[in-house]
Amino acid sequence: MRLLIFLLFLSVTQSTFAQKISYDIPEGYEKVISKSDYKKIVEIVVPTIAERFSIDFVKEGAVHLKTGEIFNLHNLIGKCVAVQDKSLWKEVIQEHFNNIFSSLDEQKNIDPNNFESVKKYLSLRIYPKKTVAMFGGVSNLVAKIDLEGTYTLLMLDLPGAFTAVQQKMFDVWKLDTATVFKIAQDNINKHPVEKLTKMFEMDGSEIELSFIGEENYAASYALDLRNNSPELVGEWGSVVAMPNKGLVNICTITKNKPVDFVKFIQFTKSLVEQYYQEHDQPISTQYFWYYKGKFTKISVLTDASGNINVLSPMGLTELMTEKN
Repeated sequence: MRLLIFLLFLSVTQSTFAQKISYDIPEGYEKVISKSDYKKIVEIVVPTIAERFSIDFVKEGAVHLKTGEIFNLHNLIGKCVAVQDKSLWKEVIQEHFNNIFSSLDEQKNIDPNNFESVKKYLSLRIYPKKTVAMFGGVSNLVAKIDLEGTYTLLMLDLPGAFTAVQQKMFDVWKLDTATVFKIAQDNINKHPVEKLTKMFEMDGSEIELSFIGEENYAASYALDLRNNSPELVGEWGSVVAMPNKGLVNICTITKNKPVDFVKFIQFTKSLVEQYYQEHDQPISTQYFWYYKGKFTKISVLTDASGNINVLSPMGLTELMTEKN
């Protein structure tokens, strides 16, 4: 699985190496992994990285190199705990870092000053804002907001890993963000994805639902439905859920069936939340109205009795009430 690497620059400390390894579980992962299992991961990770790099210290789920770069362990924790046989963790960890090292080697062949050599690698990934904040925020990255509560990051899609484009690299290109993000989206649109449309019975009504699946590209692909999947966009747009990077749920909105999306949300809400919670790269539990290339968050409220109430966005309501 491809992984996100954030390259951040921090000051170097001067304490001895033996004192620099902290086995404290990173914040937010206390219920994901035990202290002994996290220690096991760190003890495999350190010599694996040390074969190629000089480690400065390990703290809060991150291995800091003396050069200033960081290898975050958060995704690796998720990959390890998903494998019940802990004797296989060393293999999982080595594969993880072999992919990262291959990506770093590939980067050496890229001239960041030459946009023509870089543009074929451009890609996009969507991350919750809280996830980006854990990795140092967006100040050194190139980002835009498509879905409320998330960032769409400009990435390099390299062998074995996705790497965030650093702001200093982007500045060298002297191009506007819209141009570069469009090139990245065009690259994503070329990737094959699985599309499925099926009728489901909900409270006595037949509702048509569509799905896009692809481990690395499904969510990023869905950012441009009007161009890569116009058949999934109705006259009044579509309602879209992106619980994680590999799955997108869609309900088209047509004049003939303008409120099917309400039952779609009520029917899939628990599943969307499940697919968000269980994935190592979640995106959002929210639903969005997609219309003319833009996403608007839909208010979904659950009352004390468990009833799910859906409030239509103002723009969609206006379309529904317009006279033909």
